[in-house]
Amino acid sequence: MNFKELGARLGLEEDEYRELVELFISSGGNDFANLQQALTAGDADKVMRSAHTIKGAAGNLGLMDVSAIAKLIEYRAEQKNLDGLQASVDTLKSQFEIVQAFLNG
Repeated sequence: MNFKELGARLGLEEDEYRELVELFISSGGNDFANLQQALTAGDADKVMRSAHTIKGAAGNLGLMDVSAIAKLIEYRAEQKNLDGLQASVDTLKSQFEIVQAFLNG
């Protein structure tokens, strides 16, 4: 993951982009926790809203792997199909961890 290149695509310096990604990980962590709680509770609407928020923020930052997984979760929740969705949520968590590792790396 090249933060300099990703930032440049958005017209940002690398340090500015890193700050935005750090904010995304922080706030996205809260959104992820809400998504996980909603999935556990079987609340498809809340799963959909949380995934939508993550999808948009990740997409805006060019984190397309994160955005794509969140989009899948959002779509399935919109269809009220939560069966087997935990695997996708686990993949989303892994993607957050990958981004976090690059930040710390």
